[in-house]
Amino acid sequence: MSEDVFYKVSYVVAGGEHPGAIINIDNRPEVGEQVMFDGRIFEILEVMELMPPVGNFGFLHATCRFVRDATSDDMDEQ
Repeated sequence: MSEDVFYKVSYVVAGGEHPGAIINIDNRPEVGEQVMFDGRIFEILEVMELMPPVGNFGFLHATCRFVRDATSDDMDEQ
C-alpha cells in the first residue's frame, strides 16, 4: 500500500472489558503499539486486514488489551 492510505480500524478489547471502538487513522497500527480511546490506554495484540484496500482506504481489525487509564500527560501528547 502507498503512503497516502488511511485506515478504518475496528479495535476489539480482549476479554470484553470495554466495547472497543471504530477509529479512522492515518498509519497502520502495529502489534505492541499503544492506542488511546475513551480515556484509556490499550496495547495492540493483533492486526488483521478485513478486506483488500479500496483505493487509498484500508479496513483493519485490531485486538487489544486494556493497559491503564489515560493521564493528563497522555492527553497532551495527542
